[in-house]
Amino acid sequence: MPKTLKQKLGSSLIKKVPFSREMFDAIRFELNAMRINTNNKLNPFARRRIKNATQGKNLSVNIAAGPFGQKKWVNIDMFQHENISFRFDCRKKLPFQDATVKRIRAEHVLEHLCIRDEAPFFLRQCFRILEQGGVLRIVVPDVEKYMKAYVSKDNEVWKTLGWDLTNLPKDMPTDIYLINHVVRQDGEHKFGYDFASLQDIVLKAGFKKVIRQEWSQSIDSELTNDLENHRLYSLYVDCIK
Repeated sequence: MPKTLKQKLGSSLIKKVPFSREMFDAIRFELNAMRINTNNKLNPFARRRIKNATQGKNLSVNIAAGPFGQKKWVNIDMFQHENISFRFDCRKKLPFQDATVKRIRAEHVLEHLCIRDEAPFFLRQCFRILEQGGVLRIVVPDVEKYMKAYVSKDNEVWKTLGWDLTNLPKDMPTDIYLINHVVRQDGEHKFGYDFASLQDIVLKAGFKKVIRQEWSQSIDSELTNDLENHRLYSLYVDCIK
């Protein structure tokens, strides 16, 4: 597929700036986040939109919903999509009152947050806004599955994760590239989780129980519509306040 004009300009610019492509992407992301945070703080229309969307109780919240926001839910994302209730940087204090949310979906979000500060803060915010007994549904790439596949050197095991070692993309010629992809994803991923590490950080945020689940299985029937494209390689948990 030929590059767009924007992609061509970006590639040309990266060659001239005095830092790496990874840092260039990080700076671009942070500048976008700064613009959104400033707009949410100063723009009265944005503030009103957020206030209207977060009013009430027993709310259902989809964080980093992307184009998969659900009807009658509060869908938030850093980027603009047709079904997004409002744009928001989830590394900041979530704009909901204490104990007003019944359920939260965070599918393939946590691995993008720094394990030292951003992820613990985000989880404490989820705990704060959830009502007693509310559920936080977390879905992340399951690094344990990838590690087992790597150690096995068995292509049939890799196929259960959606990869065929005999037909890999040109930019990922061996299985160690796949490991780096799931853990790092060109710097977008900040940490790779297995169940033990995920359970540990969630419990430290105050949750009383973490239940390992399977795709489309949850103690809350409203949290069973997991995305099909993440099914093979993901770790699913319900976190109960």
